[in-house]
Amino acid sequence: MSFIQHVRVAINHEHNKDYTRAFNAYNQSLPYARNENSIIKIRSRQAWCLHLVGNPQETEKIYQELIENHESNPWSHILFAKYLIKTRRYKQAKNLLQKSSLRFPDNLELYLLLASLLKDMERSNEAIQVLKKALTREDLTRGRGILRKDIWAELGTLFYIRGDYNSAISALKKSLRMDLDENFLHYDVLSACYLKVGDPENVLYYIDKYIRYSGDMDAELLILKARSHCRLKQYPHASASLLQAYAFEDGLGLTAEEMVDLAPLKQFGFLETLENLSIEE
Repeated sequence: MSFIQHVRVAINHEHNKDYTRAFNAYNQSLPYARNENSIIKIRSRQAWCLHLVGNPQETEKIYQELIENHESNPWSHILFAKYLIKTRRYKQAKNLLQKSSLRFPDNLELYLLLASLLKDMERSNEAIQVLKKALTREDLTRGRGILRKDIWAELGTLFYIRGDYNSAISALKKSLRMDLDENFLHYDVLSACYLKVGDPENVLYYIDKYIRYSGDMDAELLILKARSHCRLKQYPHASASLLQAYAFEDGLGLTAEEMVDLAPLKQFGFLETLENLSIEE
């Protein structure tokens, strides 16, 4: 059998939760592996099989051997870090990724993985610094098909989480300018940013773009749209958007922050027409 055939057999065993057979099938594929990356990835799959049969010591032994034997290949570091993240050893994964990004400063995958980990650890400020550092590199490799525009978009999202809305808008619009409008995936975040900085016209502009290119809508964005219409004193449009949001779940829950903008609809008696409505005090 060829390398691909052995790997397919191994993956099939893995899907069937027969991890011992999967390990052995991966082992049979190794002599046919033609490059270092393939060897590292196959050994990593074997390591995960060992973990799943309750042998984490041998799992870590494989990863340590990969780093020792392939120390100049970033994938040995990346896959070990992913294993540490999957097993919730976040601090150890963070330390490994920080050291590895210094060793392989042009590897985008390391930056993205570290930023994602820091974001999940609610350390968005550190994640922002990691992505900023990545963007200073002119020799950055492409990771998982991700481009610089995607880094700018993720940076914008992190700024939004931090509450730095002007920086979020700046980063998101840099991402937007790097590709066709229909390929941008973050019109919803951009709209939310514009509401935070008091620009309801741009909220409506970017929500319309979101609808045009995604063909989708949800209650959260419709509430955002209603709030923007209220700020512009376009109350019939605000009522229509809120009715659409209500229809999603045949009910609606509004926060105190949202009610600051939607208060005129309450004064006009519109909200009283909605039966399943809850308003946060």
